[in-house]
Amino acid sequence: MIKAIVFDVDDTLYDTKPSFNQAFNETFNLNLSDELMDNVFSNYTQQEQLAIAESNSDSNIKLSEDEINFHSLHHTFKRFDFNGLSQETAAAFSEAYQLASNSIHLFDGLTTLFNELASKFQLGIITNGSNEVQLAKIMKLKLHHWFGRDQIITSEDANAKKPDPLIFTLMNRKFNLRGNEMMYIGSSYYEDIVPAKKAGWETVWYNNHQSPIADPQIIPDQTVKNPAELRDLLMDLAAQVD
Repeated sequence: MIKAIVFDVDDTLYDTKPSFNQAFNETFNLNLSDELMDNVFSNYTQQEQLAIAESNSDSNIKLSEDEINFHSLHHTFKRFDFNGLSQETAAAFSEAYQLASNSIHLFDGLTTLFNELASKFQLGIITNGSNEVQLAKIMKLKLHHWFGRDQIITSEDANAKKPDPLIFTLMNRKFNLRGNEMMYIGSSYYEDIVPAKKAGWETVWYNNHQSPIADPQIIPDQTVKNPAELRDLLMDLAAQVD
């Protein structure tokens, strides 16, 4: 029986696409259609998630944030046959992306969802990143109304980064629960679903980029594609609890 529900933050509880689109358009000025921008954003995000996971899981591959950003842009520009990418424009995009990310908001409907879940389950957050950056996002999103500091583990707290399953084991200890009593919701197959499954947790993949399942041995328990599907799934789960 699930007793705790734990969330990733970035691209799971808020939409990173508006910030990405703003920074991309300001930096590269390619005048792309909305449909093509959606494909560009999804491709960049998939490459970013893969590069981060490989960097965090392989001691021989340690990529900086700038290197991950350039790799993701390079792959995207090559795939869509764009021009205008250089180390300088990649750095300008990264700076613009971070600046645009200062204006972030929870997905619609999550306030009502968290109010309902908080009365039925223990709630937590597991997120990669420094305390300074991730806790600032949590405050901007007003998540502190439902998630106290003792319910949050950052990779800085754990001295380990997803996809290392250790960070999930630490949350088990924090909540004094077994893996099969925990559920994790995250947007990255490599960073979120794989390590959570290895830790014995139930998983929900927020797969808004339609990424493929890379390993047929590791299948998420549930998959949703948008915030409405995530909200409905978790509200149904809460309704089953007396």
